[in-house]
Amino acid sequence: MKAFIMDENRELKVSEVPEPTAKDDNMIVSIKSASICGTDMRTFLKGNAKIAAPRVLGHEFAGCIVHAGSLAKDNGFHVGARVTAAPAIGCGECWSCKSGHTNMCDHLETIGFQYEGVFTALVEIPAKAIKMGNVIKLPDCIEYDDATLIEPAACALNGQSYMHIKEGDDVVIYGSGMIGCIHAELALMKGARNVIMFEPVEKRGKIAMEKVPGVQWINNFETNPAEKILEITDGKGADVVIIATSVGVCHTEAQQIAAKMGRISLFGGLPGESKGFIDSNLIHYKELQVCGVHATTAEFMREIMQLMEDGKLDAKKYIERIVTLNEIEDGFKAIRDEGIMKVVVHP
Repeated sequence: MKAFIMDENRELKVSEVPEPTAKDDNMIVSIKSASICGTDMRTFLKGNAKIAAPRVLGHEFAGCIVHAGSLAKDNGFHVGARVTAAPAIGCGECWSCKSGHTNMCDHLETIGFQYEGVFTALVEIPAKAIKMGNVIKLPDCIEYDDATLIEPAACALNGQSYMHIKEGDDVVIYGSGMIGCIHAELALMKGARNVIMFEPVEKRGKIAMEKVPGVQWINNFETNPAEKILEITDGKGADVVIIATSVGVCHTEAQQIAAKMGRISLFGGLPGESKGFIDSNLIHYKELQVCGVHATTAEFMREIMQLMEDGKLDAKKYIERIVTLNEIEDGFKAIRDEGIMKVVVHP
């Protein structure tokens, strides 16, 4: 079968790979939809040393079970069931796993990194993922394409779990991509007074306002961000700042625009050895809380799925292009060159 892979030379290409083998303790899923995420995009542009090559790439997916071994059946799964999965799989034995933070596992293994990914027709779901509860049944009301966005939206929900957004809070989000928009939607659901999106590209800022009514877009390259936020918040500053972009200077600026006792989410990881953007004195004297976030869990995915099922979160509006596996590189280029928000792949 065809797959989009990183080969032995760490080059990306569509190539033939063997189909997964049915076993008594695994599950095989026919991929109906997969989507390109920010991590995939960074891999496309700059490579990724964390991927154990050769490897089929991709981790956001939805599909239908075509093989369910006895382990899967014992856990309530059957052939024909519609599923997705949390791609970051914990060991179940370390402190992080036992405390419910499986995404922080000391021995974390991830679909598309250590396990074969989903940019292909069939994917094996390993025994560990089944045992850890990473596989999630999809309700019929959520379409396959939309279901591919459950995992990235759940990453945003994980990040916001540390922000404790409440009614009346003023929230600033750096970055107007799909993740930034999901952050905005979640903040508005929690009753935020102002949700302000910093985005220097006018086209992207206007699209974000269309996608998420209630968002205020500001071009932070054409204004003084700190002065503007003080003006909007009556001199207080932002209660919450979420950095949904991989730009280090935004980490520094977030501390400047945050209110005293403000909360900051360093959601967007920085490339390579980037460091030196944190001002310890600002954190100390303003009593700021600065939180990191990595991946998500099956429980956060179930929360997002419920929001979608209840009609409170519409994923479909973020899908702007659908490509076949043979066209997947065109999908990556569309994100790079056209600012496409979300590309879904139909293998």
